[in-house]
Amino acid sequence: MNKKYTTLLLLLSLLVQTNYIFAKDIPTTTLHKIDILNIGSIAYPQALEERSDIPFKILVDEEFRKLMSDSIDYEKFRPTLIFFEKGFVAPQFPDKKISFGYISVTAVSGTYRFPKEMSDIQKAKIESNIKQDVDTNLVGTQFLVKKWNPFEFKNINGLVAIQYSYEQTLRGKDQTNIITTNLYDSDVQLQIVLSAPKKEYKKWLAYYNQMIQTFNRKVNIADIATFEYPTEIQDRKDIPFRHLVDNEFKKILGDSVDYEQFRPGLLFLDRDFAITDTTNVPAFGSLSFNVLPEYKKRTLSKDSIKVDVLESNIKLNVQQNIDSTDYRINKWGEFKVVELGGVPAIQYSYEQQLRDEQPSEVHSTYIFDKPAQVQISMSSPINTLPDWKNRYDKILESYQRLVNIPNVGTMYYPVHLEERSDIPFEVLVDKESKKKLGDSIDYERFRPALLFLKDDFNQNDSTQLESFSSITINVQEGDFSKLSHPDSISLSTIEFEIKASVERNLKNTGYSLIGWDSFNSCMVKGSRIISYSYTQQLSGTEPKHICVTYFYTPTIQMQVTLTSSESEYPFWKTEYDRMVDSFRLSGWR
Repeated sequence: MNKKYTTLLLLLSLLVQTNYIFAKDIPTTTLHKIDILNIGSIAYPQALEERSDIPFKILVDEEFRKLMSDSIDYEKFRPTLIFFEKGFVAPQFPDKKISFGYISVTAVSGTYRFPKEMSDIQKAKIESNIKQDVDTNLVGTQFLVKKWNPFEFKNINGLVAIQYSYEQTLRGKDQTNIITTNLYDSDVQLQIVLSAPKKEYKKWLAYYNQMIQTFNRKVNIADIATFEYPTEIQDRKDIPFRHLVDNEFKKILGDSVDYEQFRPGLLFLDRDFAITDTTNVPAFGSLSFNVLPEYKKRTLSKDSIKVDVLESNIKLNVQQNIDSTDYRINKWGEFKVVELGGVPAIQYSYEQQLRDEQPSEVHSTYIFDKPAQVQISMSSPINTLPDWKNRYDKILESYQRLVNIPNVGTMYYPVHLEERSDIPFEVLVDKESKKKLGDSIDYERFRPALLFLKDDFNQNDSTQLESFSSITINVQEGDFSKLSHPDSISLSTIEFEIKASVERNLKNTGYSLIGWDSFNSCMVKGSRIISYSYTQQLSGTEPKHICVTYFYTPTIQMQVTLTSSESEYPFWKTEYDRMVDSFRLSGWR
């Protein structure tokens, strides 16, 4: 790799650790959670804010900028997240960079395997490699490492962690403390880096120590929803399912059956769970996920769930499953219907026992989403039940529905909106557009890929049809290599063309353009984004706000459009912004 590019990569990804700080030294503050792409989430103190809006070039120290080519795209090296104190004012490029503190989070996909215990030789080798990388990174600059602090190899919430830190000076002064915690899961490395001037170090260290303990993983369930789970547990596909099946059921199934056909879609066990004797596996706790495709035109309402029928069927099925075993049901818990993320779910539990052994509890939730039923079950012996029940409850609390945009990506599914492919599109086209299009046209040709209305919208109510708000999503495949690159076409040219197109379209209707509200462009999470908004009005009616966001990759254009009346705009703009901000490109980590 080109030396200059290597230098910048190392600048962003070097990991370092803090001096020791005890929990009593960390001030307790409110923490806010933020997503780390599709990987998980991390929480940060309320004194900080994430600043993806700042061009990354102006944040790179001039000592490193002078090593870079003028044509380099600095955004390619931006950390996944970067935090500054609230009110931080970024330096104006190309002015000299002021000294400031920040915390960055970078997620790197890969395959990571560590022995349960690292030898002193292995640790020394890692330390040597890291120190060598840091020294190499500083070649060509006037930075100098003044002091290394001791390395730590530890476990943080079940994950292997390497922590280290050093003090760095510029021209023999301007000391900066650089600190990193590197967390390793089997498929991702999370680098959490703190850089702060010496005089601000203690304050930033307190922020930092709160953050490194809060990382949770996230799992995507068939692009239907996401759940967060603590890093103490892990999907254990490495363990043959035969070894996890209870001996009572093995008696029924026999030795020749393929046990993998019964494996749940996801099966979470303790991260350090191990089997020493496959013929006699002690009782253990687990969490499983299954998805049963079951497409429905409309999302079910909570009132439509027949609890008594489901309770009867579930109890019958459970009893039939254990009839040929020595298990018995000691008691059933309550069957209840709840709502998760705007969709109904039934929850139930029971206690079972094998002969005179320790009882165990099973807790299950069936979520009735529009494209499928998502089943989540937790099983645990009584002695570990508090821990597993707590994990189960937190996973359910984190349930977040997804809008699946086929072959493109996913985004947040608003709780109070519903995708309405079931309504004939002609019914939803406004009168002004129909005047232009006529009666003989096939309106379904113009239907967006996805169309969201309020969940209580009634297409048979003429009053609602007269004026309603919506969010639509359209996808087009083609050659968008120029539009996807921020330097290929000037932003002023794009803005001129878009405004001219909008104004031409409005001339053929009774709408008047009240004014342009915004026009912006940026690169975020693998996509070039162009967004704009304006207000239009039909004589005698309240104004309508139109917000449009284009996501570009070299081969895809995705358009997300909000159309909202003035009176409903605060509600709809909030939902629209959440959807747009949550977009995740398929395959983008």
